[in-house]
Amino acid sequence: MNDEKQSQGGRTEKGRGSSRRGFLTAVGSAAAVATAGCLGGGDSGGSNKPIRYLTDRGDSKEVMDEIIAEFEEETGYTVEMIYTAKGTSSDAEMQKMVAAGNPPDLLFDTSTDAYRLQRDGVLAPVTSAVQDNDLPDPVNVGGDSYFAAAMVEPLMAWYRNDIYTERPSSWSEWVEAAGDVSSNESMEGYVIQSGQTNNADTQMTQYLWQNDVDIYSGPSDGIEVTLDGDGNREAAIETFEWVQAMAEHSPNGSGWGWGDAIGALQQENAAAIASVGGLPILTIEGNRPDLVEKLSPMGFPVPEGGDQDKWWAYMEGHLVRNDGQNTEGAQAFVDFFTQSSRFYDFVLSAPLFQFPPTREQLDAPEVTENEVIQQYPEVIELVRNNWDAFTTVLATGDDGAPNIVAADAYGEQLFGQAADQLLVGGLTPEETVDWLAEQLRGLQ
Repeated sequence: MNDEKQSQGGRTEKGRGSSRRGFLTAVGSAAAVATAGCLGGGDSGGSNKPIRYLTDRGDSKEVMDEIIAEFEEETGYTVEMIYTAKGTSSDAEMQKMVAAGNPPDLLFDTSTDAYRLQRDGVLAPVTSAVQDNDLPDPVNVGGDSYFAAAMVEPLMAWYRNDIYTERPSSWSEWVEAAGDVSSNESMEGYVIQSGQTNNADTQMTQYLWQNDVDIYSGPSDGIEVTLDGDGNREAAIETFEWVQAMAEHSPNGSGWGWGDAIGALQQENAAAIASVGGLPILTIEGNRPDLVEKLSPMGFPVPEGGDQDKWWAYMEGHLVRNDGQNTEGAQAFVDFFTQSSRFYDFVLSAPLFQFPPTREQLDAPEVTENEVIQQYPEVIELVRNNWDAFTTVLATGDDGAPNIVAADAYGEQLFGQAADQLLVGGLTPEETVDWLAEQLRGLQ
């Protein structure tokens, strides 16, 4: 995987050098010193207060409760778990807590949001957790790490293997095959999504990547928009021409999110969709188990002769705010988490959708012997074979440097909006490229 371990300030990577026992000894000593401070022996650093942990992973509550209990027992810290309401992001809830003057200490969020918060100066480093566990390092600034990945969620497309008995490969083959399905079946051939949604935004960005469009260039402190520059403009126009052609064989996907596309597949209104990981399988299995065996995973379509060079993968994990009530305790938990005996249970609480953050962990028995993963060998094979291509939208500066323009563009779903300008607003592919380039430059 392109795990973005770039030299931001000349950091030297370390191997997995700290043992669990050594970690617990160190944390226990720190907790003891902090406790002594509470009794008058020094500054407690706020460690007598609970670590406020905000997460949107309510579905993993049972596993997290066990990890938290183990952490509390072995370190002396206490953790107050705050789960967001279903469908509510931790970032949105965090803003409410900050506005109320009571920010969380620890968050479970994306690398993109972590970089925004680092830019705002409100994050504390989690460098030891990243380096000691060889984790991907997407938010490395000045040699310090501000995000500890807990999982990777790659984009993935799914198609009906009984409708497409031979999967099309090139863009031109997809236009022809999707057209045949739309003409001869009681469903559309492929779902093209547009609008201000995460699914539409990721889909359009990936299509540009598939056609080798370099959207940005430059270091983190000097990002330039190159979407409409020499060598990129023509490829970007060609990409939107293909999107326009494929949309003729798609239901109206304007404003559709992840669930809408999965619903079209489940209701047999479409024969192929773009999604993230095995989310369609996990969703459809409970409602239409008869349909699951007719679904196969794939990468996104590529132009004739194209290669899968860059593959969008979400990273989610831990970040620590520096303005909470127990920053040191939150940092200690991040160190503890990856080494927890229940780490794989957490990641595999949604198998096929969530994958561990390192290639080594992907081959661990806990993953390879997981019952659900063994039922769908095509998924894990696809992930394993393309691991080195996985990257985040954040790693789009020179040599994979963090790119705040890309992070902000994703936050506003500008690429999904561009697709709406093309498919709903009536812009030509050329005008769409110009519109998108102008919007991106507005973020610089």
